[in-house]
Formats: sequence, C-alpha cells, structure tokens
Amino acid sequence: MQQIHSSIDIEAPASLVWAILTDFDAYKRWNPYLRAVLGKPTTGDTLSIALQGRTRAVTSISSLLTRVREPREMRWRQRLVAPGIYTTEHSLRIETLPAGGVRFHQTEQIKGLFASFLGRGSRRATEESFHAMSHALKTRAEHMQKSLAAAGDTAR
Repeated sequence: MQQIHSSIDIEAPASLVWAILTDFDAYKRWNPYLRAVLGKPTTGDTLSIALQGRTRAVTSISSLLTRVREPREMRWRQRLVAPGIYTTEHSLRIETLPAGGVRFHQTEQIKGLFASFLGRGSRRATEESFHAMSHALKTRAEHMQKSLAAAGDTAR
C-alpha cells in the first residue's frame, strides 16, 4: 500500500469549507486538480471525476462515493481492472482546530498488486496536485469568509 497526503490550515468554519467541497458545479472555477465532478455528494453515488495534474492532460475516472459525513469527510474509491489489482481510496477530511478555523486533509491510499509500481515521479506529481488544490481551497474559503464577515459588519 502507498499513501499520498496533503494538509493545510484554513481560517474559515468547517461548514463553509464543506459547502465549497460539495459544490461540484463550481470546481471548474477554482480547483486546479479536480477540474470537474459529476454526481451528488451522497454515499453510494457514482462520481465522474476529471483530474488534471500540473503536467498531465485531463483524465476521467469513475468512482464510488463510499462515505459522506457532513461537514467532516467525503471518500470515494476507484478500482481498475479487478479487486486486488489496483484500488485507490481518496479522502477529503475537515478537522476543526481548537483556536478556530480548520485543517483540511486530502489523502489517497493506493492498494493492490500494481501499487508498488507507482513511481516517485507520479507520486510527486500527485502530491503537487494535492497541494495546489489545498491552497486553492484555502484561498477560496478565506476570501469567502472575509466577504461574509464584511457583509455582516455592513448589516449592523
């Protein structure tokens, strides 16, 4: 098994970060890695996901949404060929921080016979894509949070 992970602290509430992550229609406007997601954020739904790494063309995959725990976690699984050969599980998780804000975690576990063939270059490219998405999510959430706070100050 191999695992790729990225995390980032975001100065915004979990509910706002969750709203951004589950607004699949908006991904094309802000997400440099998951360029499009078709489906609903509902456990058991099949998602059609268009991925684009920094140096790669767009790749489309079909994944099963295996867990949705609002506003904390969303997981999907993709199997290539047959069970035991190559399976990935992708997880987006939001952890509330004691001092405020959240820590966003993105993890992918790669299992099966072909997992050991994942090269360092591919692993590094995926990590870079995760970091790019995490930073874009942070920018979007913090900008939205500031806009919401400013609108609240104006309303008073």
